[in-house]
Amino acid sequence: MSEENRPLFGFTIDLPVRNEWKNVDLLRTSVQNCFAALFRAIDGSHAVSMVTGELLENAMKYGVWREADDCDRTMRLSIRGDADRAIVRVESPVEPESEDVKRLFDTLEWIRGHATAEEAYRAKLLMIANGEAASGQLGLVRVAYEGSGILDAKLEGHTVTVTAQIPLKD
Repeated sequence: MSEENRPLFGFTIDLPVRNEWKNVDLLRTSVQNCFAALFRAIDGSHAVSMVTGELLENAMKYGVWREADDCDRTMRLSIRGDADRAIVRVESPVEPESEDVKRLFDTLEWIRGHATAEEAYRAKLLMIANGEAASGQLGLVRVAYEGSGILDAKLEGHTVTVTAQIPLKD
């Protein structure tokens, strides 16, 4: 579709999120409902909510959360897009030299090393079934495969930002 024929449509969600496990499900459900209100096709809203949940879960598990300062106890969720795609971004505090950060970047590289996201997903499921990987290591691969997400991450100081671009079908 040419730019001049493209409908003017955009959306943005941008908010700080406290690092409490209940917030993952609350936001997953809220995003699902928001996208169900925006799009007729349920697949797009399911994909965006699933990706949101997986990225928030990763931030919860692998973030560094200091009890003394509320500012250090939040992550940031940003979802923006248009009728064609959504971009889900989660920022969280980390220790830059940690094994968790290294594992994140290694996992993204491992996914890119497969011909397709489906191939990576099947490989990870086999690794889990054979005891070669923990079942908790499926989230990012699931985002790539089930959400058709293009994943990226960047590390700036003590903050890691994980981004997934998701095509929307309406």
